[in-house]
Amino acid sequence: MEKPNSGWFNWYRGAFGKLTTAPKPETPQIIQPTTTSTRPKGKIGTSLDYNNKTMLSQLNEAQKYRSIIEEASRRYDVEPAIICGIGSRESHWGLALKPPTPAGTGDFAKRKPRGDRKTASPPDGGGYGRGLVQIDYDWHEFARTGNWQSPKENIFYGCQVMDQARTFFNKRANLNKSTLLRAILAAYNGGATATLKAIQNGLDVDAYTTGGDYSRDVLNRAGWFELHGW
Repeated sequence: MEKPNSGWFNWYRGAFGKLTTAPKPETPQIIQPTTTSTRPKGKIGTSLDYNNKTMLSQLNEAQKYRSIIEEASRRYDVEPAIICGIGSRESHWGLALKPPTPAGTGDFAKRKPRGDRKTASPPDGGGYGRGLVQIDYDWHEFARTGNWQSPKENIFYGCQVMDQARTFFNKRANLNKSTLLRAILAAYNGGATATLKAIQNGLDVDAYTTGGDYSRDVLNRAGWFELHGW
């Protein structure tokens, strides 16, 4: 998670092409699944139905932060749809948090202290994931002392993490465009070192991510947001 204007957009667009806006459904009440042959197609691709109720709810939330997402996209050379996919996976754009707001937290499963945490659990009683893109309390000082409740600061910090992961892989591995993108997304969840280990061991880049599918799932969600104008 390169500096602005580093060429990230160029290679990404080389892999997926220019984003397109999908046609709107005839009525927002249509919820019947579409077939593979009739589903609108974007450049990233998605298996999610165009009228997926859960995703439509998340789309409504993400629209509230559109100007922030687009600003972060320009600054960190990350496509808006990718940022949307991460926010969807991490917090359903806030809907899955407690409370369901940008200041909410997630990931309440108990775990031993790691990273810079010395206490049994976060002293404030919240979950380990902080804010819209779920910055981890143990591994990031920002999640302990920063203004992670701010949608802008939270989203921007998440993009910084991806920017750092990109630099990490560019220095240590010779990955093709699509694998690099997946590696960056997997690192967002499982860490860059673990992701590199998976690649070096001939495993899928998602091998050490939650559910073993993090980058694939984020891209699937990103493809859905792309069809809805992102």
